Parts: sequence; C-alpha cells; structure tokens
Amino acid sequence: MKKSCLLTLLLSFSLYMMAQVNYPIAAAKVQRYYNQQQADSLYAMFGPAIKAALPADQTRAMLSQLHSQLGELQQLTPSGGDATYQTWKATFSKGALTMILALNKDNLLEGFRFMPYQEKAVAEKDPDNFVLHAAGADIVGTLTMPVNNNKVPVVLLIAGSGPTDRNCNSKLGLNTNAFKMLAEALQADGIACLRYDKRGVGASVTSQLQSEVTFDMMVDDASGLLKMLKEDQRFSTIVVAGHSEGSLIGMLAAQREHADRYISIAGPGERIDLIIERQLAVQSPPLAQKAKLLFDSLRQGQTIHNTEPALQTIFHPGIQPYFISWMKYTPTEEIPKLKIPKLIIQGTEDIQVSLNDARMLQQAGAPAILKEINGMNHVLKNPTGDKSINGPSYRDPTQPLNLQLVKDIEEFVKGVIVYRQQ
Repeated sequence: MKKSCLLTLLLSFSLYMMAQVNYPIAAAKVQRYYNQQQADSLYAMFGPAIKAALPADQTRAMLSQLHSQLGELQQLTPSGGDATYQTWKATFSKGALTMILALNKDNLLEGFRFMPYQEKAVAEKDPDNFVLHAAGADIVGTLTMPVNNNKVPVVLLIAGSGPTDRNCNSKLGLNTNAFKMLAEALQADGIACLRYDKRGVGASVTSQLQSEVTFDMMVDDASGLLKMLKEDQRFSTIVVAGHSEGSLIGMLAAQREHADRYISIAGPGERIDLIIERQLAVQSPPLAQKAKLLFDSLRQGQTIHNTEPALQTIFHPGIQPYFISWMKYTPTEEIPKLKIPKLIIQGTEDIQVSLNDARMLQQAGAPAILKEINGMNHVLKNPTGDKSINGPSYRDPTQPLNLQLVKDIEEFVKGVIVYRQQ
C-alpha cells in the first residue's frame, strides 16, 4: 500500500454525534495500541462503520505498515476540533501527522484518520469574547468553551510578570503560546478556560500611566474576572490557576472571591524583594546589599532615588509603586488562607523558579498537593539543548506543552487528585 493511501485511509465522520465523549482517553488508547502493535485492541475500539470498512485482518496490516513507515508514536498534542471530532498533532519518531478522531455516544470510534501535518502559517487572532470593565481599564480575554449542554468547570488562567499576554507571549521576545495550548487541551477534555491580557498589555487598554499601575490593581482585575465567572450559570466549578507572578495574584483573588480550587504553576514561595536580592547575590554580593537597602525603603512605602546604574532597571521610578504594592504580600503567608483544595505544580528544569519554592508553598499550604514534573521548564515546555531563557522553548510557539502538566491540571479540576497526597 502506498504511503499516500495510508495517510488518507480511514473514513469520514458522522455529523450527528454527541459531544459528551472522552477524547483524551481514546487518544491515549490509540497511542498505546499503536506502539504495542495491539491491533485486536484497536479494532475493539471501532464502531460498526469502521469495523465494516476495516476488518480485523486489515487493521493488523495497516498498523504494521504504519509502524514500519513512521516508527513509534511519541506524543499527541491537542490541536483543535468541535462537537463532531477532535484533532491532535501526532509526533512519530520519523515525522508528524495530524490524527483525527470522532467518537459516537458509546465512545467508539466512528472516525479515525491520519492526515499530513502542517503548521499554521499565520497565527489565528484570539477572539476578544470576555471583557471586564474595571477602574481605569478594560480587561480583555478569550474564553474557550467545550461543546456541552451541561455546566462545565472553568479555569481562570493568570499570566506571569512583565508584559506577558493571554497566550504566554510578550513584546520582550517571549513567544511560547503555552497558555493558548493549555486552554485548547482543557477544552478538548470538557473544561472551559478564561485567559486574558493583563492591564496595559495587548488588548487590555488602560488610561493610567505606568507609574500609576500597582500590583493590587492586578489582583482587582483577576478578582473582577473571577466574580464574573462565578455569576455565569454555565460553570459548575471555578478554578484559579496562576503562573509565576500570577500565582500570588491568583492566591489573593481566590481568597477574595472564594474560588472552588486553586493551582500554582511555577509560583515563587518568597516575597519578591527577597527573590531579587538572592538572584543578585549570585552575580554580585555588594550589588545585592545595595538592593536590599533600597527595597527596605520601598517596603516602608517610600519611593527612592537610585544612584546605582546596574540597578536602574529594577528601581526605575515608574515601577516603584508597583513594587511597593507587591512587597506587601508573601506567598507562604497567603496560601494558608485558602481553605480550598490546592495544587502546586513545578517543573524540574525551571531556571527561574526552584523546586524549593514549590515545596515551601506546599508545606505552608498543607494539605496542598505538590506535583514535581520531570523535564518541564518555566514556560511549561520540555527544553532540549539550550535551556536558557534565550533557548528555543522560549522562542518557538510550536513546541508542545509538557503532557504531564495537562494531565495533572485536568485531573485536579475534575477532582480526581484533590485528596490523593504524594
């Protein structure tokens, strides 16, 4: 059989299938049965239409030939779909294809197809379909909804520091699409997700000067969005997930609006001034000592005049009010105030936030669950080669998410791992 025939082999989809199906489980089974060459197990997943068109002996031949041509199926990354089907980027050891599955109401395959994989030449513009009219700003975001007539859980996803937008990209060179990928993966598993541009970033315009924006305003914005989600009758469970600086913002917003669950992703455990001082001490202990004196003044609410050129970026007059507001909060003091299920996620390859930070949060927030994800870095990818912030994982938006991250979040949101301690 020619390769071109193999890629277009396997049937069209019925247009009248129920949306309440479990695609992630089906995809994982297909991957396992393919890699283990368990043709009979794959055949058992077929609905009547595929069984009629592809008998068991042909299924075995097809599986063997695909494996010979493409090698192991190493990773499946959700890439889209609707009520009738779901798609994945299927990464094999010898190339990549698009895998398309369609399930019927009994979760049997009524559509199963591999197509040539193509990266999108132009990034799709995310719909601005969720807006909070806040004091001095309009906070704009994208709400991704699974196709479901019943209430679904929703995750409010809060970005980290700097001009990071709703997709985990920034004008400073960060280009990952990590949050967009996470939202689409959650959507494929029946979970809604709201991700948004922070005040003054992307589509979230503000009338305020940079020097007027404070950390507390970021908490106000997250709280406002959280309140809107709580009032929305489409949602059954409200989950706050904060990444990096967003971890602390999420803690405070979840306290204020009484979220149902909380997730910290690569969240620091210490106060921000202590983190910066520690990072500076690695480079220059004298510089770190100067920074400590300046932070001491800011912590007392006093703006300062910095005469050290090497510290100009940190202590620029325009961001001093932000730091004054930020330093009021210590993550390990705030997380115990959350009397809800808590999940702490930290990658072992993160060069910006340490495993020790995650362990501090877990201990302070006990009985919080800690998930240390092997191989994952700060932008939720698995870096290869250059692991620095200038490496490919920080610059290539096509690199897939760490799949364990997706699995842990999905299980926590659905209540599977809430009470199962490590």
